[in-house]
Amino acid sequence: MQKHSLAMLGAFAMLTSCATNRPVLPGPEVDDTTLFVGKIITLDEQGTIAEAVTVDGKGRILKVGTEKDLSAGLGVGSKRVELEAGQVLLPGFIDPHLHILPTLIQSVLGTHNLAPCLPPPYNLSTPEQCKKHEDLLSALSSMTVEPTTPETAKMFVLGMNLDPSRQQFVAGKCGVTSTVEFMQQPKLYLDACVRKDRPVLILDQSGHLAYVNDKAFEIVCKGQKPCLPPDSVTQHGGRWVTDSKGQYTGLLEESAAFAPFLAATQQGMLMQKTIPNGGLQDLHQAIQALREAGLTTIADGGLADRSQLELVKLLAMNPTFPLRVTGVVTNLAAMPVVNKDGAVTAPALKPSGPSCTPSPTNDCALPKWLGAGAIKLWVDGSTQGCTALLGTPYAYSSDGHCPNAKEGQGDFKSAKELADAMRPLWADSAWRFQLHANGNQANQWAVDAFSQLQLEQANTHRMLLIHNTVGQESVSQAIGELRKGTHVSGQQKVPAMDLRVTHLIGHVAYWGDALAQMLQKNGAHKDIDIDPVDFNRRYGIPYSFHSDSMVTPARPLWFVEQAVTRRTWAYPSFQKTYVLGPQHATTVEEALRAVTIEPARQHEIDSWVGSIEPGKVADFVVLGANPLDRDPAKGGDPATISQIPVVRTYVGGKDPAGKQ
Repeated sequence: MQKHSLAMLGAFAMLTSCATNRPVLPGPEVDDTTLFVGKIITLDEQGTIAEAVTVDGKGRILKVGTEKDLSAGLGVGSKRVELEAGQVLLPGFIDPHLHILPTLIQSVLGTHNLAPCLPPPYNLSTPEQCKKHEDLLSALSSMTVEPTTPETAKMFVLGMNLDPSRQQFVAGKCGVTSTVEFMQQPKLYLDACVRKDRPVLILDQSGHLAYVNDKAFEIVCKGQKPCLPPDSVTQHGGRWVTDSKGQYTGLLEESAAFAPFLAATQQGMLMQKTIPNGGLQDLHQAIQALREAGLTTIADGGLADRSQLELVKLLAMNPTFPLRVTGVVTNLAAMPVVNKDGAVTAPALKPSGPSCTPSPTNDCALPKWLGAGAIKLWVDGSTQGCTALLGTPYAYSSDGHCPNAKEGQGDFKSAKELADAMRPLWADSAWRFQLHANGNQANQWAVDAFSQLQLEQANTHRMLLIHNTVGQESVSQAIGELRKGTHVSGQQKVPAMDLRVTHLIGHVAYWGDALAQMLQKNGAHKDIDIDPVDFNRRYGIPYSFHSDSMVTPARPLWFVEQAVTRRTWAYPSFQKTYVLGPQHATTVEEALRAVTIEPARQHEIDSWVGSIEPGKVADFVVLGANPLDRDPAKGGDPATISQIPVVRTYVGGKDPAGKQ
């Protein structure tokens, strides 16, 4: 993989936007309205089911109603799009939290994408491919690596999406006679199964762990002994794990820990600044896959530096890019840039939004780049990666995948330290804040930090807890109280705060059984509340669903099915399957709102997208069948929702694929 520069992407954007300019001759005035006719599921507040919707030439929704009323008065040149029997039109799907660059990159990794196969309803791989990735060492051995030459000796071998929580460790492979567990000594197995004579870096599918060999340490440390992690690692919650003898095991915890290794690759950073040169066509296919899942808007949930922000903005503004994008920047990326002498070389970032707002009085068509108006911080790590911050009644089981994790760990030492990190950007109330919190204790810290800052200065923006994976009713109750303005912190009533949550619902479908074995609640493997939707309902907390792609595939209809069925599978055979936390199941309509209007509200773009209403933009998805008919309360089979075909998407009333 090689660097793919911003200049190349800029040139691509310029080339794709070139057109011949011809003089426009005056002609008869024509009606540029498009009339969409069929079953329209608006997902407005009233749950309106309409027969038709009209859209003007700028892509703005004019009217929603009956076919008869909307057909009347249409002029010459107006267009009509009629759905086929059984099809439905919905607002375009929105993924409120994913990572664009890693999502695109995994499409060009080939044999270096080591992800285990998904459960049968969602699996897109062949049995042969699944077998290769069934266990850890087989997955590592499946990587195709060319012979080492003097030119490649220092080039990193890069891989993504290894997952020890679902890929079993089977001893005796790759010629290793030792039976030490993979997580205890990853570098031993990277040397044996991949390469020993080249640096190797493998990213875990959780996004919170990485695995490296000794050659990788040599490159990063540049021969210095002792080889110590840079201050940036320890100061930002990272850890280079050592064994009982003080030697590095090859396990790296949290992104700060593997950032130096990503920087050392010099081959195109997997998660930092550039896209590898896998060919624009490969990237185009990955982008189209998002569109073909029914997505019309995505939110990049953690742009780690300003170059990432500019790259994602450039992608979104490309005329051929078929999606709208909003960004969330990390708190460190938003802070002023200071050189080693302490001089400020770039001021703090300011929140941004769309460059214009559609209105009947202007010519604005909502742009595809919607700006970056939120700040991201990590309170803890990954539940399946053994680094989520847990608290009573939860702990990691001593006989599970994380035998030594106990109550996990936080990226901060306390809620106070978290609030201190947020405070510099909280001061003028301009930013929204989105906190990554998996464990129940991490969520409690987030509530405590939000409460402290809200007492100091009320912020009226919508705030977000990302994941909220390990549920605890008292934490959800506190979130509900914050929303109502009845929460008390330090004997003071906290001004009301619009705090919401977004769940990685794939934690149920793909990791549910693994988490049930890894976690204990009150000392037992039962009654574990994963993605606690019922708590949200009970305490009036709006919620959405997201992919965290590349962690799980960005397929909103899959989210809907998983939220309604709450079905999970045991790896590797998938023979054991059951419902995890049936009390947390949603209705189909609730789940549809969690991938449309609620994500729009969380990112404060609901005045433009998320539902089909006059004045909003015409971002639509056409489905081959009505998911509402699959609701079990109506006698439907929700286990077939993921099979509903996405027929077409429209962005601003236009099909990005050029179809009509």
